[in-house]
Amino acid sequence: MFGNFLKLYCNKNQILIFVMGISSGIPLYLILSTLFIWLTRENIDISTIGLFALTQIPWSLKFLWAPLLDNYNVPYLHKFLGQRKSWLLLIQLNLMLFIIFLGYSDPVNNLQTTAIFALLVSFFSASQDIVVDAYRIEILDDDSQGAGAAMTQFGYRIGGLLAGAGSLYLTLYFSWEQVFLLVSIIIFFLMILIIFVFPSKNNHTSSNRNLISPFKEFIFRNSLFNISLIFIFIFSFKFGDVIAGVMANPFYVKIGFTNIEIANASKIFGVIMTIVGVFVGGFLVKQFGILKALIISGFFQIFSNLLYVLLNNVGPEINYLFLTVAGENFSGGLGSAAFVAYLSALCNKKYTGTQYALLSSIMGLARTILSSPSGYIVEAFGWGKFFIFSTICGLPAIMILFWMRVKFPIKNQKPNL
Repeated sequence: MFGNFLKLYCNKNQILIFVMGISSGIPLYLILSTLFIWLTRENIDISTIGLFALTQIPWSLKFLWAPLLDNYNVPYLHKFLGQRKSWLLLIQLNLMLFIIFLGYSDPVNNLQTTAIFALLVSFFSASQDIVVDAYRIEILDDDSQGAGAAMTQFGYRIGGLLAGAGSLYLTLYFSWEQVFLLVSIIIFFLMILIIFVFPSKNNHTSSNRNLISPFKEFIFRNSLFNISLIFIFIFSFKFGDVIAGVMANPFYVKIGFTNIEIANASKIFGVIMTIVGVFVGGFLVKQFGILKALIISGFFQIFSNLLYVLLNNVGPEINYLFLTVAGENFSGGLGSAAFVAYLSALCNKKYTGTQYALLSSIMGLARTILSSPSGYIVEAFGWGKFFIFSTICGLPAIMILFWMRVKFPIKNQKPNL
């Protein structure tokens, strides 16, 4: 059994996926987490910080330019690196540049400039995700997709650890500007590993297909009702989780925890619990199938939000902080592994970049547009009622899952590859 585990996870493709996951996770957590703590420490008001969720819009709209990354080559570079890796090189170079600019943007005096550079970091991070997700699905066979989803999430959380706890620890010795510079240097070394150290066969080539072909294939493969159901479920499954997550770090700061306490609990212990959740989620997918795994993880995600209410009532008690972080991160990892496996199963390998970008963008809408008023909700109703609201937001997805399990099983959604 242990030998099969090693064979599944310890091979060059899965290690490459893990490293690409780290590279994807760093800018994501830099925007979702570290930026919010920085703004809070600079005494930017909570309602404005909540609006910074709108800088994540590129993750919700990445399907618009995904066909370009799917169908066109980078001149000259594709001959030496291949179609996917040439795009990665170009994107990661821009990502490093704008992370540096973000760090030097001075939000106290130039908040709009900070927002612009945060938006640009999000754009290139979303573009990187398009290529990384497509590459992952293409280099793995169907039996390895669940493990690939787990390795992606594992890498994401390690990237989150570097951009989250790592950044907070570095603020003890460096300015915020220098911290963002160091983060960009980490991405540079990851880029070298991905592009040159971990060669991996990828047969995808750009053929300048019709840019709307990926969308047409997905639409004609499913009925209008089923497509609507898929989109509603994808949108709502992580809705409650991300609404609470957007305000989690400002909540920890406002309730009275220090940067180091937040780093130890949320960024280090939280990552460990997420990794545990990811691999348990992958096991659930293998043992019970994707839909049952989604149902189990969905319940965990809903009830973990109530731990924030408990922490709000007891105040800045470090043990309760660790309890809250444990529940939130374990359930998040559990759901992420099953959710990524679900999205991957919906994609036709001929159009992986565009179709996965489309499906993951729908979930991103919950994280951006609808989570942006979170700060106003907190100011109007308080932290306790806000987290109760986030709990209720997770219920619609559970009801859809029970219906899908009976009427619309995953085998009916999988394309003929």
